[in-house]
Amino acid sequence: MMKPMSSTPQYAAPATDLPERLRLETRDLHTLSERSGVMASLIAGQLSRADYLALMRNLHAIYAALEAALNRHRAEPALHVLGMPALHREAALAGDLDALCGPSWRTTLPLAPATRAYVGRLQGLADKIPLLLVAHAYVRYLGDLHGGQVLQRLVGRHYGLSDEDGAAGTRFYDFGPTPQVLALRQQLRAALGSLPFEGPEQDAVVAEACWAFEQHQRLFAELLPGA
Repeated sequence: MMKPMSSTPQYAAPATDLPERLRLETRDLHTLSERSGVMASLIAGQLSRADYLALMRNLHAIYAALEAALNRHRAEPALHVLGMPALHREAALAGDLDALCGPSWRTTLPLAPATRAYVGRLQGLADKIPLLLVAHAYVRYLGDLHGGQVLQRLVGRHYGLSDEDGAAGTRFYDFGPTPQVLALRQQLRAALGSLPFEGPEQDAVVAEACWAFEQHQRLFAELLPGA
């Protein structure tokens, strides 16, 4: 069980590297989520523009909840580094949806049940166990940093976005030039590795990351046309 938050955590140094545990213990779930539902169709270049917009709308809701929670607890040392503006995606996603769908997307594009459950989970963590937000930051941001540039090119090509249009329609994937992306990856991994969590805290973060990947699978399955 997670210990209560304090302004000066007194945890012992971790015996095992948290980023490596997260990588190894979520690897299979990560692979499954990438091959599930709409994500598999997107990567194969078979997802319609309307279904792609539905995916972006649901991801926006998740990022909005996650980043609101991280900002709420940005004074907590364990969460402070995850508040780096260069990582956050909510504003970029909103800009992409404005460009590709028009300003009415918040009301015309519905949220899937899995998204509503995910948002509720994040809000509950923000109220009760904010340190577990680390797991969701790992799942979303490191995944974006690793696959974003490839997906940016794929999405631009598949939906016929010119370079000019793509700048306004694929900002979600854009973390800057490659050296900046690599630096952000290293900074995020180093930040996760420096968190002074004991075994039980690490176990809880890993378990929460597993839940997040499983919930992504549910979401991607729900958003698949005909599901």
